[in-house]
Formats: sequence, structure tokens, C-alpha cells
Amino acid sequence: MNRLKIWNKNVVTLDLLYKLNTKNIHSKVFIHNFDLKSTINTSVIEPKDIIFGLIVLELLTNQKAKVSRTRKSIAAFKIRKFIPISSKVTIRNNNLYNYLDFLVCVVLPRLPQFKELDKNSIVLSKTSLSIGLSNLNIFPQLAKESEQLPKNMGITITINVNSNRDENELLLLLSEFQVPITL
Repeated sequence: MNRLKIWNKNVVTLDLLYKLNTKNIHSKVFIHNFDLKSTINTSVIEPKDIIFGLIVLELLTNQKAKVSRTRKSIAAFKIRKFIPISSKVTIRNNNLYNYLDFLVCVVLPRLPQFKELDKNSIVLSKTSLSIGLSNLNIFPQLAKESEQLPKNMGITITINVNSNRDENELLLLLSEFQVPITL
């Protein structure tokens, strides 16, 4: 069993019940899943570039990535129907805690602005927090392949939570796992 899963079960759950003053133990806040999405700006012009996103996500998560396609044509953006536009991986259950441990202990300390994440790269809603990373050199799995990757490639990491009441619950839960986010 992963150390963050044990930490969540024994410490975080009870701590959040006391801090949020919830009456029902089953209404606790927990991380539902991670969504990793990779986009390349040139994939609209050259659909073969989506392969880079698939390979990067499979290297980072050890899971098979899924290709996302456009649903309709938009002439202003030069997008046709069913063109591959990005790739996506969803991480759940035990892999979620393994990836959260990797994210907090390895990836985030390698960011140049580690004290707090850049406010321009974070999107916060009631049920999710999205972090955009444009520098892929911070991932140790991509150190050898960084020269072959396109320069305009980025990854968005979305942390989804089951709670839909308040943004503060999400920030409180992430602070329990030592994610350095202050807004």
C-alpha cells in the first residue's frame, strides 16, 4: 500500500472532518482522479504530431493514452471534423496515490517557482484544479527524450475532487498532501 494512501486514510480524512465540521462521515472530501492531457499546437496542421503526446503520457503514467478528436469543423481555426487534437490519460485508485506522490516529491520541487505555483498556470473551480506545465524537462522520465520532443508541447494536470461545495475544500485537501498552492 502506498504511503500517501495510508496517510489519507489515517490522518487526512479525520483532519478534514474536524476542520470542515461535517456532520456525516460519508460526505468527506477526497481526490477522485487525475486527468493528464497533452496538446501540441501543430497537431491541427500535422495530425502525426499527436504521436509525441501519446508517447509522453505513456512514459509519465505507465498507462495507455487515449486520442481526443474534434467533434465538429471550425473554419476560423482551420479544424476539420474528427482530426486528432490531443491525448489524454485518466489515473484512478492506487495509481492515483502513486502519481500524487511522484508529483509532490519529484516534479514540483524541480519547478523554478517552487514556493508557489505560477498563478497564470493554475485554473481553479469547485471540483477541480488544473495545472499547466510547458517545461517538460522537469519530468525525469523525459530527460533523454527532451531533444526529440517538439518545443511547443505542454501538459495539463487536472486534479478532480468529489466535493462541489466550495473551492476552499479543494485547497485544504491539497494542502494536506503538501501541494504548494496559494491563491
